[in-house]
Amino acid sequence: MKLQQIITTRNYNNWPSWDLVFEWEDIIKSKLQLDFYYDRKLMNNRYIKKIPFFNNLLQTNKFSFLFEMSVGRSNNRNNKKNIVPCIIDFFLTKEQLPSFYKRYDKNSIVLVSSKEVYDFLKSVDCPINIGHFPLSISDVYRISEDTAFDKKYDLVIMGRTNPVLLEFMNKYSATHPHFRYVYRVLKDGVFNYYTSDGEMLGDICTREKYIQLMRSAKVGFYSTPGIDGGEKRTNGFNQVTPRFLELVASQCHIISRYPKNSDTDYYNLSRFGKSVETYEEFCAIMDGCLSKPVDLKFYSEYLQRHYTSIRAEQLSEIIKSI
Repeated sequence: MKLQQIITTRNYNNWPSWDLVFEWEDIIKSKLQLDFYYDRKLMNNRYIKKIPFFNNLLQTNKFSFLFEMSVGRSNNRNNKKNIVPCIIDFFLTKEQLPSFYKRYDKNSIVLVSSKEVYDFLKSVDCPINIGHFPLSISDVYRISEDTAFDKKYDLVIMGRTNPVLLEFMNKYSATHPHFRYVYRVLKDGVFNYYTSDGEMLGDICTREKYIQLMRSAKVGFYSTPGIDGGEKRTNGFNQVTPRFLELVASQCHIISRYPKNSDTDYYNLSRFGKSVETYEEFCAIMDGCLSKPVDLKFYSEYLQRHYTSIRAEQLSEIIKSI
């Protein structure tokens, strides 16, 4: 079998988290010389969803790949043998698996981004053909040993923040008056970013601004999603999210909280530092991070294994194995 196209929602889906997916699609399309099949908004009509005939009629019959943000399919239009999905967020418990099996039983193979989830599904004898397709970072953010970014801030806090690390940071800031960081505030439905000394940076509303701000930080926080209050949302799953790779590509020191599992092992999080457990550890690590630049050779070599072009090659091998 040979892939022919990527099913994409870019013609109508403008949710910010999909920008990252569209970057992956661009690289995979180019690397494997595929076409785009533009999913139609019409197919999400609540009446069409209920009619299997229309779902099948309106969906492509060519051998196709697509990313699915979560496991919650609202209809069966992608449950077809010619479609290979990759599920990004998978947080189902063992008790919820029968509905998953029913929604994906016709796909020739179902890929999951998390090694932890892949191992879980294998451990419960999942009847569906399952594969592991790890998340990546687009080649447009490729760095080398000679890449250097201007580090204006000691720390930039991006997006959802781990509450334990945030508590440690506030305590550290109170005793280190020259510590300069950036944080965000939600007001009138808009996230604006501010520096700790009162400068307003505005709404970091585009992918370009987001990456630019991250590159300006010496240090970034990272935590997997299923700890410190996230357990209920993820049912305890802790996959490594793209934020980690973005921090590496932005040449940030990374202060982390994470459990040891097969996904954090796959991405070698321990090579970037231990999971911080105490405030004393946090202070020592932060002091060290602020006193020296990152190891550019290590960072650039690490990312060589995690660019989307490498994932495209892995996808090609997965397809050959079907």
